[in-house]
Amino acid sequence: MMEKKPIKRAAVLHDMCSVGRAAMTNILPVLSMMGVEACPVPTMLLSTHTGGYGRPVMCPVPEFPRECASHLKSQGIKFDALFVGYMGNAQVTDSVLGFMSTYSDAMVIFDPIMADNGQYYQNFGESYKRQLQKLLKYSDIITPNFTESCFLADEPYTDRCGQSELLSVCRRLEELGSRRIVITSVPLEGCSLGIAVYEEGELEIFPKEPAGRFYHGTGDLFAAVLLGRILQGRALVPAALSAHEFVSLCIRKSDEYDYDIREGILLEPCLKYLMQEIL
Repeated sequence: MMEKKPIKRAAVLHDMCSVGRAAMTNILPVLSMMGVEACPVPTMLLSTHTGGYGRPVMCPVPEFPRECASHLKSQGIKFDALFVGYMGNAQVTDSVLGFMSTYSDAMVIFDPIMADNGQYYQNFGESYKRQLQKLLKYSDIITPNFTESCFLADEPYTDRCGQSELLSVCRRLEELGSRRIVITSVPLEGCSLGIAVYEEGELEIFPKEPAGRFYHGTGDLFAAVLLGRILQGRALVPAALSAHEFVSLCIRKSDEYDYDIREGILLEPCLKYLMQEIL
């Protein structure tokens, strides 16, 4: 008797850029290396990521996620998880919601990409935030950075925070429908940055020092490893810590070379480390 298919399947609803390791360029190989069938569902096509290459060529595909879901569902295709990332505008957000409603039985990890360092990214603002807030109640895990968590929670952003401020943000996000929350780049009092994990009313904070230079796409990488570990059966906290360790390792390895950091981390030589038990 033949055994069942040995891997899980995840739909990746995110942007795809031709050059620069970010978004799907990072997510797809990581999930594949972790034994997950990663199925791309592009929300936008770009010539490069938006971090330093000038204004990229951008081609939104607003109806693709909704129509893609309809076709896949008609063929009996199922997903164990949905990875929802960059969408870019309200029309795409609505289309992604259509995909999520079609596959309402799949676990959803949502990375609400819209802001950092206390400011919205270019072309985003309060109206786009309200669009992203709609997705919170459909998401099992969200992975905002600290700025995004404050904005989504309608809480004031501060450049230093403690446990009480973080708990207020997490409880507000929970009221909006978030089940489990992993906040990255938290500016903790007394240290550089940290990771906050909130589930079932409990908040845990893990101080972490920066590993090296700043590279675009590390947030995508973190969320991808987090999802991979969850699908492998790990609990949320160990999955988040594993994701952080892998990203830090990639940064340290990339810092050993002299090249244009706009290209992103040197992911390819680091993929093998996902197979090691230390992560």
